Amino acid sequence: MTSSNYATPFLVRLFRSLDTLIALRYSTNYLSSLVRFSTVSKQVLNLNLEVLCTIKSIYPESYDIARAGDDITIDVFCEESADRSEERVRLIQKIEKRQQIFRAKLEEWTAKGCPITFKLDSEQKHQASPKKISKIIKPKNSRTKYEFHERQVLSDLPLLERIKLKQASKKVNNLSDNKQEPLESKLIPIYNVIYEQSPKFNSSKTVSLSVTRLQQLVRDSMKLPVSETDVRRVLFLLAEKLGLRLTVIGETQILKIPQLNRNEDLAKLGSRQVGLVE
Repeated sequence: MTSSNYATPFLVRLFRSLDTLIALRYSTNYLSSLVRFSTVSKQVLNLNLEVLCTIKSIYPESYDIARAGDDITIDVFCEESADRSEERVRLIQKIEKRQQIFRAKLEEWTAKGCPITFKLDSEQKHQASPKKISKIIKPKNSRTKYEFHERQVLSDLPLLERIKLKQASKKVNNLSDNKQEPLESKLIPIYNVIYEQSPKFNSSKTVSLSVTRLQQLVRDSMKLPVSETDVRRVLFLLAEKLGLRLTVIGETQILKIPQLNRNEDLAKLGSRQVGLVE
């Protein structure tokens, strides 16, 4: 590949778009943080596998990229897996710094003749293993050795201990299933705060507010206590659901608020308050 394949401004803009989108997904979809190429390629204009491999070749520490069946996962690059969750949260704060690093590495990469040093494993390698496994699978018996071993261990426990273990397991599962429910319950109250700040009377202007300022407005207006982390996550979720623009200026995240159509927005958010205006 030569430098004529992709112009520098194109690669810089595309990297920023991809970085911002992934950072937003980490902020809003924290229960399932894996970002899949099949999803982001539909949202980032001109993103394809060739461009993704080009970005990774320019900036090896940008992402961890790997095949996952018929898809590809894109995760934050991290040398220590134990720190990955923290790096995901911090990604949105590092967009400007990463942009500067990408520009510097792009210049170095161009000077070297634009070598493509990163290539994804071929699909054939990933398909070979399941074919071998399918020969030894016995369809008549779907119980694995793991399942049998787990039941054997449970059967060796006293009855009271087995009951306690089942109750604890059920409690953990319920907490996992309901983890996002508190955020959903805050969507409408926080939307109301944004709506109050939006321009009115058929105005074509937009109101720019920092996420920090919006956090303060939300906390001042809500009767129940709400953490800054929850407010930030809901703001990003609202931006994603309603198509609001989030930009980064320096280290400050700015939400661009246009004139809002309350009824349409509440319908998108699945609220029963459609038709009511506070």
